[in-house]
Amino acid sequence: MTFTVTPETGDDRTATVRLAGELDMSTVPELDTAIGELVGTGRNRLVIDLGELAFCDSTGLACLVRGDNRCAALGGWLRVTNHRGHVARVLAISGLDEFLRYQP
Repeated sequence: MTFTVTPETGDDRTATVRLAGELDMSTVPELDTAIGELVGTGRNRLVIDLGELAFCDSTGLACLVRGDNRCAALGGWLRVTNHRGHVARVLAISGLDEFLRYQP
């Protein structure tokens, strides 16, 4: 299965990142890079859309937490939205569904 990261910039501080496929140890570097590039341009509020993500392992969860830490260091946040199925279950078991909860 292929993995895609599609960033969509909003205002000067906000971006939505749409993920599709499987987020695991082989694909985490791609998301890490995208988050780093967005934060590097001053976007410190990231919404990660997981609607097309079929799988996420512990390295994917760690990547999301690292992304939130990067954003928080600049006074922002990373939030997840549109999670379902396996991905929603993994987020719930880990407690990250509450920690990275999206509130529009």
